[in-house]
Amino acid sequence: MPLTESSAAPQLAAFDLDAFYRRMNSSRHIELLLGHIPGVNYFAKDEHGRFVQANPGFVAMLGARCLEDILGRTDADFFPPEIAAHFIEDDRAVLTTGEPILQQIEPVPRLDRTFEWRTVTKVAMRDAEGTVIGVAGVTCLIDGANTACPPGIFSVLEHIGQHYGQNLTIHDFVRLSGLSASTLERRFAQIFKTSPLRYLNAVRLRAARHLLLTHDDSVGAIAATCGFCDQSHMTALFTQNFGTTPRRYRAAHKRG
Repeated sequence: MPLTESSAAPQLAAFDLDAFYRRMNSSRHIELLLGHIPGVNYFAKDEHGRFVQANPGFVAMLGARCLEDILGRTDADFFPPEIAAHFIEDDRAVLTTGEPILQQIEPVPRLDRTFEWRTVTKVAMRDAEGTVIGVAGVTCLIDGANTACPPGIFSVLEHIGQHYGQNLTIHDFVRLSGLSASTLERRFAQIFKTSPLRYLNAVRLRAARHLLLTHDDSVGAIAATCGFCDQSHMTALFTQNFGTTPRRYRAAHKRG
């Protein structure tokens, strides 16, 4: 039986992608979807680097209890200056050029006090006129099978993540990577803008800050867990990097 005019499918209007996006009044559906992809965490910052959105996984990564604990704060509130400056530099590049940054590698604390490794991708957020007004990003869990690290580097990262509390040396990293010391140092600097041993200290400081907010261990016990020579050593590095002592940091930020 032939279709009559009344039973025929309605004619579709000409496709206009820009018109469709103008009809959208929110991107919350994207945030909701990203928040439920296993292994993926989402964040967004305004043009001043202040967090304006994040899913629960990203909030937990920062050692915070809820989204409200990070809103309006910046990377400098959660990371050592050397690491925060790297993040801020990347954000500024995205804000200035509008070009994305893809698959950078960062350590993230686990509940068992070890670290996992994630890639970080950042893209520009724009207003209705196309002006860049912020940066959005996702972090994705990685492993040795899919990381973009040069050969041997991920083995070093994985060992640091599992054993940062031990007495690790550059000789350990050379053995794990299968690279010469000079090649390892050069490739590490290309990826992380610092040396392997300084990066190890950054991971230890990140672990200490996380434990101060999530555990009731003494400062001395946390120093030992994180691989510092003693409590004084940790306190000196912590103060140098965060601008306050571990005890004051815990008092100012820990709830309950």
